[in-house]
Amino acid sequence: YLNKSYQILESRLEQEQQCSDSDDALKSGTANQKYISTTDPDASVTRRGKGKSKLQYQIHRGVDKNCEVITATEVTPGEVNEAHRMQSLVDKHQENTGKTVETVVADSKYGTIENYLSCHEREIKPHFNSLEQTQKGTGKKKDIFPKEVFIYDRENDVYICPAGEMLKRRSYYKKRMHYEYIASAGTCDSCQLRRKCTKAKSGRTLKRHIRQDDLDIMLDKANSIAAKKDIKTRQHLMERSYARSTRYGYQRARWRRLWRVQIQEYLTSAIQNIMVLIDNVKEQMPALAMAQAKPGYQGPRLSLEQLYLCFKKAITCNMNQFYVTFQ
Repeated sequence: YLNKSYQILESRLEQEQQCSDSDDALKSGTANQKYISTTDPDASVTRRGKGKSKLQYQIHRGVDKNCEVITATEVTPGEVNEAHRMQSLVDKHQENTGKTVETVVADSKYGTIENYLSCHEREIKPHFNSLEQTQKGTGKKKDIFPKEVFIYDRENDVYICPAGEMLKRRSYYKKRMHYEYIASAGTCDSCQLRRKCTKAKSGRTLKRHIRQDDLDIMLDKANSIAAKKDIKTRQHLMERSYARSTRYGYQRARWRRLWRVQIQEYLTSAIQNIMVLIDNVKEQMPALAMAQAKPGYQGPRLSLEQLYLCFKKAITCNMNQFYVTFQ
């Protein structure tokens, strides 16, 4: 019920002009476009699962595989599609560690065409399931032949359906960058497999991306044995990362405004990384331990900075596998 004048006034009072940029951005969803919080304009109304709608922020994290160090983190309004943040997290991981990412492990919500093609361009292995595959056999697609049963004839640029009929290319959608293939008029009406193939009155249609060959390469890697193993590992690894935040009492935002919540996430991640640092400090050499056991020994002790440098050197050499998640 508040208009932009409130946002302008608030930004002047706080003298934080850089924060007002996010206020002017058009939010998605009917509720977010009609209403704005009087206490926290940056937060957005979202609902998780069967819970009630409420003001929320969303945390996006990247964690390395070996030591569970948080290498990249972002905070966005709760409405932001987490799939859009994957490449940004990869960039931050590489900037912070100085290592090139070879593998990205994530859940199926990151399995979009854009992310697969981006991984192909950057030569990154995409170990995450396709969002389209997870929705297979649900909703309108229930009990319907999947796209995989149709054979693509590359020479003639047509698809062959289970009944042996051809689906020819008809239309191109520039925004989605795919072609649409459809059977000739009346072909599906007389087909005995129609009930198993389509519920549309116009017959079965298929879509093929202009970079389908690149997508197929990425999907093969996403469905590999190594990918399934990494996805299984990610389930407990990422849950453990957020469980630690909850244990420290940071499940809820303690301050208002996006930039303050981002600072909270930086502090939380720093605490968790320090805990990992302490857990991974190796025991000192036996000779040094024997020397320290002598009465009156007052040798130098490793400072926190020295511990950090030793820890960083030990783990960065293996930071090429990257786990992405959100909460």
